[in-house]
Amino acid sequence: MQTLRILLNVGPHGLAEPVRRLLREACGDATVTETTEATSLDRFDGRQTDVLVTEDIPRNLSAWPRLRFVQLFSAGSNHLANHPVWSSDIAVANSSGTHGVPIAQYVTCAVLMLAHRMPQLIEVKRSRQWRPEGLDAAVVRGQTLGILGYGSIGRECARQLNALGMRIVCLKRDPARRHDDGFNAWPGTGDPEGKIPERWFGPDQLREMLPLCDVLVVAAAATPATLGLVGTTALALLKSGAHLIIVSRGGIVEEKALAEALRSGHLGGAAVDCFVQEPLPRDHVFFETPNLILTPHMSGVHQDFWPTMAALLRENLRRSRAGEPVLNRTDGRLGY
Repeated sequence: MQTLRILLNVGPHGLAEPVRRLLREACGDATVTETTEATSLDRFDGRQTDVLVTEDIPRNLSAWPRLRFVQLFSAGSNHLANHPVWSSDIAVANSSGTHGVPIAQYVTCAVLMLAHRMPQLIEVKRSRQWRPEGLDAAVVRGQTLGILGYGSIGRECARQLNALGMRIVCLKRDPARRHDDGFNAWPGTGDPEGKIPERWFGPDQLREMLPLCDVLVVAAAATPATLGLVGTTALALLKSGAHLIIVSRGGIVEEKALAEALRSGHLGGAAVDCFVQEPLPRDHVFFETPNLILTPHMSGVHQDFWPTMAALLRENLRRSRAGEPVLNRTDGRLGY
C-alpha cells in the first residue's frame, strides 16, 4: 500500500512542540510535511499531497491532483464561501465536536451570570457602594431556553441547562433529522439522539419559537441562509426581559438591532462572543451598550483543544484510509 502523504499547515507562527508531536502521532505511519504558508498554499507544491490539515485551502486544486481529504482546524467553514473545493470530490471535514463542552460551559456561565445580575454585582466592589436594591436574581428553573442551531454545541448547551431545570426548544435546518452522528470528544455529553428538546422548529418557524424563549442561544452556522436572520423584527418577538447569548459567528444577529433592544430595555441582557468584524473596533456600539457581556471570541478556546483535535484527525485518517465516510464532512450546498 502506498504511504499516505500528509501536509500539516501549522500557520505563520508555527505550533508548540508538544502540539506538533500530538498531531504527528495522530498521523501514524504517514509521511508528514509541515508548512507555514497559512494563507498562501497556492504557492506550495501540492502534487504529492494526499491529505491536507489546515485552516485554509488552496484555490488552484489542479495543482493538487492527489488531494482527497482536508481536515480543518476550525468548526466553522464560512471562510470557504464560493471556494472551488465545494464542487470537487475532495472531502472537507470541520472540527465540530472539539468545542462542544467548553462553549456550552460558557453559555451556562452566561445564563447564570445574567440571571444573577453578576455584571451589576461586580460593580459593588469597584464603586464601594452597598446597593442591593433591584439586584434580585431570576430563577432559571422552569424557564424556556431556545437554541438556534442544534449541532454539537447546541446539544451540549441543552444537556447542561436542562439539568438546571430549563425547558429546551430548538430550531434546526432539518428538524426531522434528530440524530447527531458527528465527532464528540466527550462521550456521554450532548444529546446525540435528540431526546432533550420538548419542541423542534424548522427555519420557517422562527417566528413561532422566539415568543417562547426566556433565553435564546445562537449556535447556528454562518451561511447565506442564517446571516441577518435575527434582526429588529425577530428580537421584538422575544419575551420582554429575555436574554440572548451568541456563540456562533457574527452577523446572524444584527448588531445594531441587538444594541437597540438592550438600550430600550426590551431585552434584559446579552452575552456576545462573536462579531461581524474582529477584533471589534474601539468605537463599536457594543462598548456603550448596557446589560451586555462582551468577550473576544474565546468561548471555544480551551486547554484540551489540541488533544481533542488530534483524536478527530486520527479517526478521520483511519476512515479515509479505509474508504469510510469521514466525520464532520461539510456540504458546499449548505455552506457548512
